[in-house]
Amino acid sequence: MKTIKLTAMAFGLAAANVFAQEATTAQTANQPAVEPTKATDVTVEKKGPELKVSGKAEFDAYAQASTAQDQRIYHSYASTIDVDFNVKFNKNWSAFAEIEADGDDEAPHVTYKKAYVQYNRGDNFILRVGDFTFSEGAFTFYNYDDAGIYAAGMREHDIRGLDLQFNGLQFGVGFGRGNNDVSCLNSESFPCDYGESKSYDVHLAYQFDIAGQTFRPFVHYKSWQNKDANELHAGLHTDLLLGPFDIHAVYGLHADRLKKSYPNATHALLAEPTLNLGRVFIKTGIFFAFFDDDMDKATIHETSATYYEIPEYKFAYGEVDFKALDVFTIGLIGEWHTNTLDNSKELGSVNFGTRLYFNPVKNLDMTGFVKAIIPVGDDWKKGEHSNWVSTTDYGKDVSFNFGLETVFKF
Repeated sequence: MKTIKLTAMAFGLAAANVFAQEATTAQTANQPAVEPTKATDVTVEKKGPELKVSGKAEFDAYAQASTAQDQRIYHSYASTIDVDFNVKFNKNWSAFAEIEADGDDEAPHVTYKKAYVQYNRGDNFILRVGDFTFSEGAFTFYNYDDAGIYAAGMREHDIRGLDLQFNGLQFGVGFGRGNNDVSCLNSESFPCDYGESKSYDVHLAYQFDIAGQTFRPFVHYKSWQNKDANELHAGLHTDLLLGPFDIHAVYGLHADRLKKSYPNATHALLAEPTLNLGRVFIKTGIFFAFFDDDMDKATIHETSATYYEIPEYKFAYGEVDFKALDVFTIGLIGEWHTNTLDNSKELGSVNFGTRLYFNPVKNLDMTGFVKAIIPVGDDWKKGEHSNWVSTTDYGKDVSFNFGLETVFKF
């Protein structure tokens, strides 16, 4: 009897040991040490998407004073805040959203900017679906560096559609969005057709490097699906590094009504070389735009009623910066402008002054400037000169501009 009991107890212990081993094996199979990749995925799913918020804010104040009879000092503001939301679902899938407030006042309204979903397969393949902004050949000159308004190649065009990037090639296609969905402004040469919401864009660019030099040919076609209502941007954007020299150069072709012999295309040439000598930094630039002789037939793209994609047909500038301290730089500037898109008008100006750069901590930049503007040209004295000015109407008297621009990133 004792033998039977002992046999039963031994059998029970053996069975219990087997069940315990199976339970331990099952439990261990769910631990990260056994399958680290799957366990990492499970952990990420439990935590949810990773969210990163970043952005920047800028608040600017300007003042203008003239030596004319009206010697009052007038002021103006510009304000921008941009907030980006980056969401990472896993190593391949992510999303992006942006809101922005931008305006020539002290309290612009916050608006939706864009959002998209992105699939990334390694460093050479990216597919995005949603809202995008395309621009090419922007100016680095501080007066015209807002690509939403100005560009030697193409100012910003917003679409909703697809964007594919593969080994330096970028292809985008979609329907116009926001201001890019308005068929034309009064100065443009094809029939205005507001509110139809039928524009579409196709963007193609290829960026490649040769011995450290960057080249980016591009072409962008836009159609409003209306007779003669289309436009073409094409050109080449290059960045060349030659020792201490950095040369930013752009050729841009701008054309409307592609099936017609008029208006003739506008050609834009921009070269902005810089020289880095350590504590001395020299910035220069020269720009030419060639329009049709008949300005009524020329390709001119308005950004708004007072701003043009190409701000003037010719300008040149130079700036010499001296880094006095690690956080403080003094710049001496000189500029020459035509201030018009009509090369038959004499509305030039010579500007000179100083720019002061203060960077006390990382991600905080403050820039102040004082400039004297001297009008040059007989057409300033004509009463109708304001009809020909494409930049700022300085009048025939010397004036002074002051400003303080503050930007911080987070």
